[in-house]
Amino acid sequence: MSQYCGVNRAKCPFRVLLTGSVAGIAGSLVALPAHADSSEGALSLRLDEEFREDTETRQQPAVDPHVAERTEQVLTDFVEIGGYVRSGYGRTGEGGPMVGFQAPGAVTKYRLGNEAETYGELIFGKNFYLPGVFASDGPAQPGGAWEGPIARVQLRVSFFNPYSAFGSGDDTSVGLPEAWASVGNVLPFAPSTKFWAGNRFYRRHDIHVLDFFYWNTSGGGGGIEDVPLGPARLAFAWIGWGGTSGLSYVPEPDPENRAGFSKSTYDLRVYDLPFFFGQAELGVAYAHAVSGLDESGRKGPTGDGFAGAFVHTVNGFISDDGVQKFSVQYGTGPARTFTAGFDSVTLPQGRFIQSEDNGDTRLRVTESFSANFGEYFSLGPVFVYQLSRQNSSDTDQTWISAGARPIVHFTRHVNLALEGGVDWVKDQASGSAGTLTKLTVCPQISIGNRWASRPVIRGFVTYAFWSDAFVGQVGGPDYSTEQEGLNAGAQMEAWW
Repeated sequence: MSQYCGVNRAKCPFRVLLTGSVAGIAGSLVALPAHADSSEGALSLRLDEEFREDTETRQQPAVDPHVAERTEQVLTDFVEIGGYVRSGYGRTGEGGPMVGFQAPGAVTKYRLGNEAETYGELIFGKNFYLPGVFASDGPAQPGGAWEGPIARVQLRVSFFNPYSAFGSGDDTSVGLPEAWASVGNVLPFAPSTKFWAGNRFYRRHDIHVLDFFYWNTSGGGGGIEDVPLGPARLAFAWIGWGGTSGLSYVPEPDPENRAGFSKSTYDLRVYDLPFFFGQAELGVAYAHAVSGLDESGRKGPTGDGFAGAFVHTVNGFISDDGVQKFSVQYGTGPARTFTAGFDSVTLPQGRFIQSEDNGDTRLRVTESFSANFGEYFSLGPVFVYQLSRQNSSDTDQTWISAGARPIVHFTRHVNLALEGGVDWVKDQASGSAGTLTKLTVCPQISIGNRWASRPVIRGFVTYAFWSDAFVGQVGGPDYSTEQEGLNAGAQMEAWW
C-alpha cells in the first residue's frame, strides 16, 4: 500500500475511518482492500503519522505532478480583470434627454442623480515573473521575497455614451486611457522600486461625490516610483499631453483654423509619509507648454509654471472603512491645472484650449470624508475652495462648493441616499456671480450597508435651481430660459 493511498487523498479508502482512533482503524482491517498492508501495527503507525494534528512540521503528502504543473501555469498566466460602470436612463421634467446640472465656472458637479451618460471602464492587468517561480520545487524565497524581476502590463478601455444619444452606437466613444508597463524588483538595494513607461492614470486623488480628480497628472510618459525614502516613498515622472485647438487669444478665434498644443510635466512626489494620525503626500511639478502653427501661420504663447501640492489622508476615519482627505494646492502658468492637460474656455465661437500665461495662478483647498456612523447611517461631506487669477486680480474667478451625501440604511440592503450641494461662482472678468443648488432623493438597493457598498441599483429624482446670471447656461434646451430644472430616472453603479 502506498503511504498516501495514491494521488487522490479525497478518495482514499482510509479517509472514511479517520473519525475513529488508530486502534479502531487497525481493528477494521476486514473492510480494507485485499492489497492493504497485513501488519496491523505498521498500518496504525503509518496512518497515525499521516493524519496526526499535533505538529506543523510533519512531511506533507506528495503532490500530483500534473496538478502542480497546472497550478504553476494558472498562477503564471493569471490575468486580473477590474472595472467600473454606471448606466441607466433619465429624462428631464420637460421630457427631453437628461442633463447634468453644473454651475458655469465650476470644475465639476454633484453627481448623484446628475450623470447624464453611460460610462464604463474595463481594466486588464497581467504580472510577469521568472519561469519556475511558482513551481512546487522552485527556488526558495527567504523572507517571502520574490526571486528575480516582476513586470506588469495594464490596459484600460473606456466607453462613453450620452443620454442625448441613448442607444446609438455611432455616438459611443471608445478610448484607451491606460496602456503601460512597469518592471520592479531589479535593484537589490531597493527591490520595491519600479520603472514604468506608457500611458497611465498617475497617482490620482479625487472626491467621489463630485467625481473630481483634483490632483491628476495622468498622461503618457515614463518614470520611477516606490523608491524607499526612510519611512516614506518617492516617485518621479515625465508626463506629456497633446491636443489641437483654435487659437483662443486672437480677436476672432476660428474653430476650424487649428494649431497643435503640447505640454510636458515633470512630477516629483514623496508619499506614504506618516503625519498626524495619517499619511501625507507632497509634490512639486514643473510644466512647459507650447503650441505649433495654425493654417495661417499663427502660434500660441509658450508657458512655464510650477505647482506644489499637499494631501493628508486618514484611513479608518470614524469607521474601519472611513477615509478623510484634506488638500492644499498652488500653481502658476500651465502647472496651475494640477493635471497633465489644459484648461479650456468656452466662447461664442466654440470651445478652445486655454493658453496659460506665466503669471496665471490658482489656489485650491479641498476637504472631504466618507464614513459609517454605526449600522444605519453613513455620510460623505465635501468642501472645495478655488481661486483662479490671470495675471491681474481684476480677472479673479472664485469657485466655492459645499455639500454632502448622507445615507439612511433601513436594512443591510435597502437604503435612502440624499445629496445636496451648492456651487457659488464669481467671475470678476465678466462681472457675473451666482449659485446653483442641486438636491437629489435616491432610494437604493445595495450589496451592503456601507457608504461605498457596490454594486447598487437606484432610482432618483433631482431638482436644481440657479441664479439669474446662469440662465441660458444650465440645463440644456429644455431649461434655456428657466432658473430651475428636474431630472428623474434609474441607474446602476458598480466597480470591482
